Amino acid sequence: MLLRNEKYEPVVRTIVLISTLTMLAAVSMYAYLGSFSRYIADDYCEAVRVTTVSPFQAVLDRYSDGAFRSANRYSNILFVGFSEYLGTNSIPLTIVLMTVLWLFGLSWLVHEIRKFAKVEWSSLVDIFLGSTITFMSFLQAPNLFQTVYWRSSMMTHFAPLVFGALFFAFLVRQARRPVDESIPLVVYGSIFVTAFVLAGFSEPPAATLVTVFALLPFSVWKWNRSPVRARLLALTGCTFAGVFTGFLTLLFSPAVTDVAREKTPDVALILINSFKYAFLFMRDSFFSLPLPLLISFLVPLSLVWVMKQSGGVMFFPEERRRPLWMFLLPLLIWLLIAAGFSPSVFGQGFPVERMRFLARTLMIVMLVLEGIWLGLCLPEFKFNRTIGVWAALLLFVVVSVAYPLRTAGSLIQKSLPEYRERAELWDIRNAFIHRHIEQGEMELFIPGFGGVYGVKELDANPAHWINACAANFYHVTSIQSFSTKNLMEALSE
Repeated sequence: MLLRNEKYEPVVRTIVLISTLTMLAAVSMYAYLGSFSRYIADDYCEAVRVTTVSPFQAVLDRYSDGAFRSANRYSNILFVGFSEYLGTNSIPLTIVLMTVLWLFGLSWLVHEIRKFAKVEWSSLVDIFLGSTITFMSFLQAPNLFQTVYWRSSMMTHFAPLVFGALFFAFLVRQARRPVDESIPLVVYGSIFVTAFVLAGFSEPPAATLVTVFALLPFSVWKWNRSPVRARLLALTGCTFAGVFTGFLTLLFSPAVTDVAREKTPDVALILINSFKYAFLFMRDSFFSLPLPLLISFLVPLSLVWVMKQSGGVMFFPEERRRPLWMFLLPLLIWLLIAAGFSPSVFGQGFPVERMRFLARTLMIVMLVLEGIWLGLCLPEFKFNRTIGVWAALLLFVVVSVAYPLRTAGSLIQKSLPEYRERAELWDIRNAFIHRHIEQGEMELFIPGFGGVYGVKELDANPAHWINACAANFYHVTSIQSFSTKNLMEALSE
């Protein structure tokens, strides 16, 4: 246990507060960009599907139809339906709300894990670490637009992480109830249902969850001898039952059954390639994003180190196990990434960019945990505590204040004008379409603009599936786009 040093505590507290506000400012910029999201590609199709019938009926209809491979995903279309209830601005409101929930869920999860592990530091540090993971996950997203700012894809690849963080925080909260306090059956029922829903967003998070909650009950049974062992087994076992049931629901859907008929899966080859692709992804991430990944490690390392120098953290670890966990954690993350990659390996090969967001987030969490552990292991500057505190503070300020501010500035200069301009064009075109509909036109010939970040816009062919969905969305017979050199002039007619 470290002795508190009141001389440095106010300085450290102030620096952590400034760093937290800086991280929150950078995250706020990412949330603000979400306010410029609009309907594109699959959004039209899904909006029509969930508004012609109730969201629950839309889930049943699409699942039983099985006309395309993603029809087995039942939770994403359900939450698209809930999103549509937000009104005409449902997409920007949903994107901003999900970003805020991601930040809140991660901060809450850090808080609950810290309490469960009996680590003592300020709740402000929990918010700082939660905002750091949020910021780093957006910064290092393989394709941020497709993952976060395109609602159709967001509900498949980002939403399960958002709700998963909230769910994990709730689980840990239940696990750290007083020993003599029992958990009501209704809580176990809600855990099962929530786990089932989480598994239904898409196959990668479902496979990852199944792996996590297959390992957790075994680990508790094998190594945990605490008074809450039975409770932990019940919580993890109930969650495993929910995610496994959801995974089976995905696996034995009509859509996947049709794919299975086309090719016989080679389980051994899928496993080998999953681990191979996971290793290549982790290796290439360190080569392609060396600085952001290094910052993900240095921020928690410098934070814990500076708190340790000033006596602002109290921790009671088992010293002999700390190096073992630091060694095993990358292997565990490799296993989880391979599990998340396995559905893509079965369906198409190496995962597309938006499917790698979960893997990148797992790597960031790994580096944050490694940084915390190493910060606890680093020795204090016992010969001169002043030098130790200020050296650690300098490192912390550089990586936790300067870097987010630099990123926020870049977003304001580069991304914000692009996102705002596209939203304004979409809004003007939307008004253009409604104007012509009010004039009685049912076969629309409208100015078009290009797709963005690999997501296609309306096509010149009215029979294209996106155009067909957009026609249904606007309740017209057909929509055809044409290119023009002066888009604003064409839209102002």
